[in-house]
Amino acid sequence: MGSDVTVIGADLAGRLPLFDPDVENDESSWPDSVRGFRAAAARADGVVIATPEYAHGPAGVTKNAIDWLVGSAGLMGRPTLLMSASPGQAGGMRAHAPLMPTLTLLGAVLVDCVVVSRAGSRVDAGGEYVDPAVVERVRLAVAELEDALAYSETRQAVSPLEDPL
Repeated sequence: MGSDVTVIGADLAGRLPLFDPDVENDESSWPDSVRGFRAAAARADGVVIATPEYAHGPAGVTKNAIDWLVGSAGLMGRPTLLMSASPGQAGGMRAHAPLMPTLTLLGAVLVDCVVVSRAGSRVDAGGEYVDPAVVERVRLAVAELEDALAYSETRQAVSPLEDPL
Protein backbone atom coordinates (compact mmCIF):
# COMPACT_ATOMS: atom_id res chain seq x y z
CA MET A 1 0.00 0.00 0.00
CA GLY A 2 1.28 3.50 -0.77
CA SER A 3 2.95 5.51 1.96
CA ASP A 4 0.40 8.32 1.69
CA VAL A 5 -2.57 6.07 2.52
CA THR A 6 -3.65 5.61 6.12
CA VAL A 7 -5.71 2.54 6.99
CA ILE A 8 -8.19 2.82 9.85
CA GLY A 9 -9.76 -0.47 10.92
CA ALA A 10 -13.29 -0.71 12.24
CA ASP A 11 -14.39 -3.90 13.98
CA LEU A 12 -18.14 -3.37 13.97
CA ALA A 13 -19.33 -6.56 15.64
CA GLY A 14 -21.34 -5.57 18.71
CA ARG A 15 -20.49 -1.87 18.38
CA LEU A 16 -23.37 -0.47 16.36
CA PRO A 17 -26.98 -0.88 17.45
CA LEU A 18 -29.51 -2.23 15.00
CA PHE A 19 -30.34 0.42 12.44
CA ASP A 20 -33.63 2.13 13.21
CA PRO A 21 -34.98 4.50 10.54
CA ASP A 22 -37.16 6.15 13.19
CA VAL A 23 -34.09 7.51 14.98
CA GLU A 24 -31.87 7.93 11.92
CA ASN A 25 -32.86 11.60 11.55
CA ASP A 26 -32.59 12.33 15.29
CA GLU A 27 -28.84 12.62 15.92
CA SER A 28 -29.43 13.33 19.61
CA SER A 29 -30.59 9.72 20.05
CA TRP A 30 -27.55 8.16 18.37
CA PRO A 31 -25.02 6.38 20.55
CA ASP A 32 -21.40 7.54 20.33
CA SER A 33 -20.55 4.47 18.24
CA VAL A 34 -22.92 5.61 15.47
CA ARG A 35 -21.64 9.19 15.57
CA GLY A 36 -18.04 7.98 15.42
CA PHE A 37 -18.74 5.53 12.62
CA ARG A 38 -20.54 8.09 10.46
CA ALA A 39 -17.82 10.68 11.12
CA ALA A 40 -15.08 8.21 10.15
CA ALA A 41 -16.92 7.34 6.94
CA ALA A 42 -17.35 11.03 6.12
CA ARG A 43 -13.59 11.63 6.57
CA ALA A 44 -12.53 8.63 4.50
CA ASP A 45 -11.47 9.07 0.91
CA GLY A 46 -12.02 5.38 0.17
CA VAL A 47 -13.62 2.38 1.81
CA VAL A 48 -12.90 -1.34 2.01
CA ILE A 49 -15.87 -3.49 2.94
CA ALA A 50 -14.91 -7.04 3.94
CA THR A 51 -17.65 -9.48 4.86
CA PRO A 52 -18.14 -13.22 5.04
CA GLU A 53 -21.09 -14.88 3.37
CA TYR A 54 -23.82 -16.26 5.62
CA ALA A 55 -26.82 -18.09 4.15
CA HIS A 56 -26.21 -16.62 0.67
CA GLY A 57 -25.93 -13.05 1.95
CA PRO A 58 -23.63 -10.68 3.81
CA ALA A 59 -23.21 -10.84 7.56
CA GLY A 60 -25.95 -8.88 9.28
CA VAL A 61 -23.42 -6.62 11.01
CA THR A 62 -22.09 -5.55 7.59
CA LYS A 63 -25.52 -4.63 6.20
CA ASN A 64 -26.41 -2.91 9.48
CA ALA A 65 -23.29 -0.74 9.31
CA ILE A 66 -24.01 0.24 5.71
CA ASP A 67 -27.61 1.06 6.64
CA TRP A 68 -26.34 3.50 9.29
CA LEU A 69 -24.71 5.44 6.44
CA VAL A 70 -28.04 5.99 4.65
CA GLY A 71 -28.87 9.68 4.77
CA SER A 72 -25.22 10.68 5.10
CA ALA A 73 -22.54 11.45 2.56
CA GLY A 74 -20.45 8.63 4.03
CA LEU A 75 -19.97 6.71 0.79
CA MET A 76 -20.94 9.34 -1.79
CA GLY A 77 -18.30 9.28 -4.52
CA ARG A 78 -15.95 7.19 -2.38
CA PRO A 79 -13.87 4.57 -4.17
CA THR A 80 -14.99 1.31 -2.60
CA LEU A 81 -13.44 -2.15 -2.59
CA LEU A 82 -15.74 -5.05 -1.71
CA MET A 83 -14.16 -8.27 -0.42
CA SER A 84 -15.37 -11.60 0.91
CA ALA A 85 -14.09 -15.06 1.65
CA SER A 86 -15.91 -18.32 2.16
CA PRO A 87 -15.08 -21.98 2.68
CA GLY A 88 -17.35 -22.76 -0.29
CA GLN A 89 -16.83 -22.55 -4.04
CA ALA A 90 -18.55 -19.18 -4.51
CA GLY A 91 -16.01 -17.40 -2.31
CA GLY A 92 -18.63 -15.20 -0.72
CA MET A 93 -19.85 -13.84 -4.06
CA ARG A 94 -23.46 -14.14 -2.90
CA ALA A 95 -22.65 -11.77 -0.03
CA HIS A 96 -21.99 -9.00 -2.56
CA ALA A 97 -25.25 -9.08 -4.54
CA PRO A 98 -27.57 -7.88 -1.73
CA LEU A 99 -25.18 -5.02 -0.90
CA MET A 100 -25.04 -3.61 -4.44
CA PRO A 101 -28.39 -1.75 -4.43
CA THR A 102 -27.61 -0.04 -1.12
CA LEU A 103 -24.05 0.83 -2.14
CA THR A 104 -25.43 2.28 -5.39
CA LEU A 105 -28.03 4.29 -3.48
CA LEU A 106 -25.28 5.67 -1.24
CA GLY A 107 -23.18 6.69 -4.24
CA ALA A 108 -20.24 4.39 -3.57
CA VAL A 109 -17.91 4.03 -6.56
CA LEU A 110 -17.15 0.31 -6.73
CA VAL A 111 -13.59 -0.11 -8.01
CA ASP A 112 -13.27 -3.87 -7.55
CA CYS A 113 -14.74 -6.97 -5.91
CA VAL A 114 -12.60 -9.77 -4.51
CA VAL A 115 -13.96 -13.19 -3.62
CA VAL A 116 -11.85 -15.96 -2.11
CA SER A 117 -13.23 -19.48 -2.37
CA ARG A 118 -12.08 -22.37 -0.18
CA ALA A 119 -10.62 -19.74 2.13
CA GLY A 120 -9.72 -22.15 4.92
CA SER A 121 -7.35 -24.10 2.70
CA ARG A 122 -5.54 -20.93 1.59
CA VAL A 123 -4.37 -19.64 4.97
CA ASP A 124 -1.67 -20.65 7.42
CA ALA A 125 -2.17 -21.45 11.10
CA GLY A 126 -2.07 -17.72 11.91
CA GLY A 127 -4.86 -16.89 9.47
CA GLU A 128 -2.58 -15.24 6.89
CA TYR A 129 -3.19 -15.99 3.22
CA VAL A 130 -0.35 -18.05 1.78
CA ASP A 131 -1.85 -18.89 -1.61
CA PRO A 132 0.12 -16.73 -4.09
CA ALA A 133 -2.93 -16.33 -6.36
CA VAL A 134 -5.00 -14.89 -3.49
CA VAL A 135 -2.20 -12.61 -2.34
CA GLU A 136 -1.74 -11.29 -5.88
CA ARG A 137 -5.49 -10.80 -6.43
CA VAL A 138 -5.80 -8.77 -3.24
CA ARG A 139 -2.66 -6.79 -4.14
CA LEU A 140 -4.16 -5.89 -7.52
CA ALA A 141 -7.48 -4.87 -5.95
CA VAL A 142 -5.73 -2.63 -3.43
CA ALA A 143 -3.68 -1.12 -6.26
CA GLU A 144 -6.93 -0.32 -8.09
CA LEU A 145 -8.26 1.36 -4.97
CA GLU A 146 -5.04 3.35 -4.63
CA ASP A 147 -5.31 4.41 -8.28
CA ALA A 148 -8.87 5.60 -7.68
CA LEU A 149 -7.72 7.49 -4.59
CA ALA A 150 -4.94 9.12 -6.60
CA TYR A 151 -7.65 11.05 -8.43
CA SER A 152 -9.03 12.40 -5.15
CA GLU A 153 -8.01 15.87 -4.01
CA THR A 154 -7.04 14.51 -0.60
CA ARG A 155 -6.15 11.03 0.59
CA GLN A 156 -6.62 11.01 4.32
CA ALA A 157 -7.88 7.55 5.11
CA VAL A 158 -9.19 4.28 3.82
CA SER A 159 -11.64 2.88 6.35
CA PRO A 160 -12.23 -0.83 6.07
CA LEU A 161 -15.62 -1.85 7.36
CA GLU A 162 -14.43 -5.19 8.58
CA ASP A 163 -16.58 -8.01 9.81
CA PRO A 164 -14.42 -10.48 11.73
CA LEU A 165 -17.16 -13.05 12.25
